[in-house]
Amino acid sequence: GARGSVTVSKVMLFSRDALEEASPSREHGIDARLEASYRWSYCEFLKDSGIELKMPQLTIATASVFCHRFYACHSHGAPANDRYVVATACLFLAGKVEETPKPLNEVVRVCYLVQHKHEYESALKQIHQKDQLEEQREKVLQAEKLLLHTLGFNFNVEHPYKHLLHLAKRLNQSQDLLEESSRSLTQVAWNFANDSLRTTLCLQFSASDIANAVLYLASKLLETTLNLQKDWWKDYHVEQLACDEISNQIMDLYDAKVDDPL
Repeated sequence: GARGSVTVSKVMLFSRDALEEASPSREHGIDARLEASYRWSYCEFLKDSGIELKMPQLTIATASVFCHRFYACHSHGAPANDRYVVATACLFLAGKVEETPKPLNEVVRVCYLVQHKHEYESALKQIHQKDQLEEQREKVLQAEKLLLHTLGFNFNVEHPYKHLLHLAKRLNQSQDLLEESSRSLTQVAWNFANDSLRTTLCLQFSASDIANAVLYLASKLLETTLNLQKDWWKDYHVEQLACDEISNQIMDLYDAKVDDPL
């Protein structure tokens, strides 16, 4: 069940330590490293399933946040919380919330095939059997019910993308960047924002803090080609501590090279 120490119905923010220590998954002997690999695998699954369903990136991003909020309150170790079923429910709900809905049967079928992509032929046969589809539908609807209660029926998710574009535009004007440089900066920052979804950063920081940090990170990466003024971010009320913490957690993703648990 939900743990008293972490409740996300008000979309409160938590420190990384609090999230890792209070994670309900610890009760089932799942450590932070293994949980991070589960997180990576359900984010990858959401991305692949969302693309197959022709859902926009924003919907996939919302589904990822829902999934992170769910596992801040529920253990990966409980049989009812199978991450593929929960992620399917998150994608189905995100489709409705972001006004890009897909029929439940289609979501269930596509997600099932993405999950079983390594034995695609037999999965295809199975999911076309009426009772198998019904059984999967039922699991996803049960997971959605638990998800709705876990979210406290609060579906408000703010993503960094909008803030990022606004900040990039301001930076562009004040620093007089070439169009090509500006495009590269925005694209690299956008990629970092997408990658941040594979962490619990959305439970720790506001969308605008994450936007600031990914732009800062992108500017560091492209420093030599951009000719930005030194310490440009000081004019933008960028919280340096938050920026460093967010940047470090995103960079940790690339260092971890997490093995995908099957």
